[in-house]
Amino acid sequence: MLKILLKKIKDFTLKFLEKPIYINYIFFSFFLFIITFCSTYQTSFLFAFYSLLQALALLIGCIFILNKIKSSFFKKFFIGMSFFVLLAYIVNFILIGLINQSLFFGLNIFLSGGFGNLFVTIRAINLNLTMYLVIILAIITLPIFGIFLYYLTNKLCLKKTLFLKKKHLFSVFISTIVLLFLIDVSLKFKNIDCISKNQKRLPLGFTFVSPTKKLINFNSALKPIRDEKKILEEINQKELTLEHKPNIFIFITEALRKDYITQEIAPNIYNFSEENINFQTSYSAANASILSWYSIFHSNHSIYWSKAQKKLEFGSLPLNLLKKAGYKINLMSSAELQYFNLDKLIFGKNLELIDNLNDFSHASSNPSIRDSMAIDALLKDLNSKDKQNSNVFIVFLDSTHSEYSWKDDFKPKFLPYAKSINYLSLSHLRNDLDPIKNRYKNAINYVDHLFSKFLTTLKNNNLYDDSLIVFTGDHGEEFFEDGALFHGSHLSDYQLQIPIIYKLINNDKTPAYTTSHIDIFPTILSQIFPNENFDHFYDGTSIFNENRSPYIISAKQRGNFTPNELLITKNDTRLYGKINNPNKNLRFEVDAFKNISEENIESEITKAFEDLIN
Repeated sequence: MLKILLKKIKDFTLKFLEKPIYINYIFFSFFLFIITFCSTYQTSFLFAFYSLLQALALLIGCIFILNKIKSSFFKKFFIGMSFFVLLAYIVNFILIGLINQSLFFGLNIFLSGGFGNLFVTIRAINLNLTMYLVIILAIITLPIFGIFLYYLTNKLCLKKTLFLKKKHLFSVFISTIVLLFLIDVSLKFKNIDCISKNQKRLPLGFTFVSPTKKLINFNSALKPIRDEKKILEEINQKELTLEHKPNIFIFITEALRKDYITQEIAPNIYNFSEENINFQTSYSAANASILSWYSIFHSNHSIYWSKAQKKLEFGSLPLNLLKKAGYKINLMSSAELQYFNLDKLIFGKNLELIDNLNDFSHASSNPSIRDSMAIDALLKDLNSKDKQNSNVFIVFLDSTHSEYSWKDDFKPKFLPYAKSINYLSLSHLRNDLDPIKNRYKNAINYVDHLFSKFLTTLKNNNLYDDSLIVFTGDHGEEFFEDGALFHGSHLSDYQLQIPIIYKLINNDKTPAYTTSHIDIFPTILSQIFPNENFDHFYDGTSIFNENRSPYIISAKQRGNFTPNELLITKNDTRLYGKINNPNKNLRFEVDAFKNISEENIESEITKAFEDLIN
């Protein structure tokens, strides 16, 4: 029975492969050119050759599929969908040029939060209208153009037809796959990763074999996220009465990199930092707002982000502590609060932690106008007698987000500046970034102007000396210094180093020389409650804690999924890698390292994780 079945399969295969197959060689040559160009532009010869082989294998597969489709409707549908795939390659090419990340990375950011979060994400990203129109036009017209192009080229090909036997085409397909596999094996044997580390550029998006990477195995799992209800029960049992409750101001500015806080660009913020506490090295907890906001307000590492989204109901524990002590929470936000449900994660599922909500995120499409409204609301409160103490003021500013904005009546200082940002031309033409950098500098200068208004009002009301102020950015911003533009794509210093500035009250202690977002609230609480110790509530520690860890852990965003790509920093040492299997036996896969010998990597990573594993 089996022999008969095998004979039938053999006979069918031989008969199938002997048949000739018609090829619209103009159409598929066009496809081959676009796909190959998008994957090989400005790459090495070896990578280009490997990409060409993958593109060829992909197109041969498409030729076989199209040849099997007999229905005219489904043939047109397949051709139309193939142009969606072509559009995906073009978008992938643009995204790699802009942020050195693939289309799948972008789709994950947009869609991982669910369709309910999609439009909030679109608002938060803040693209200009031209780019939205280009995207919509491409989605509508490309499939129609694809069908038209196929039938036009088909007429031309029929004048000089090309028929190949299927067995010849199939032989080319198999030979291509085998050659790809042999290249992979050869590179793995030589431990060369020039193709695998850039596989997001490849037509198939993957290699068959990857080089072996160094793995650090832990014999335990990552600690679970802390039990929120138990901590709240402990908080409720504490007597947290305070005779004196100085006002607390927390400014979080979008996409603000540390090295742009200079006397020239941001004189008021710079002088504020020089007069108070700033740091030689200060890192964000992640390269994107959603993770950084979580880490700031919960004082926990951003690797717990997705678990926090699912499990936490009552908002920031530090804010709960301050509420318990009699503080009122005042929020002035220009930024989108509903982005990945950050409002509920920080302020509770019913926003119960907020006493005074000023949400300007929908007040204008121009972030600078929203920022001005947020600061005006803050200044109005400062001029009110019932806001002289016992208040936490949280201010989210958004002018420095991509597009970079300032109000029409504000005179831009840095010229010439780009009138708008053309993402298509920027993706691979990087010759003159100065106009865009100047636009970014002008936006920072505008935020500096708003912060100056706050400081002036605070001092005029004799509130400055008795106020605790923190000024920070949620992450940095890159301008191709490390191969990407903007933020959210890589764990580079440009996307992670941010200002963290403290103005404290009557403090003569020496702070640490390095810090991150998770230390902000522990530092605030150590000032407000000097006789209490809340360190077991969170991962962060006060900047004055002599026993604090020297390691900083920053994460790369993955949308709504658990971040697993990390940068571990200690002094000049950099360790890049991924965590795997965190709920059982944690493993750290080392991708790259700087300023450390290979034999010391395991001990350093083990020390960095010693407070995070069971």
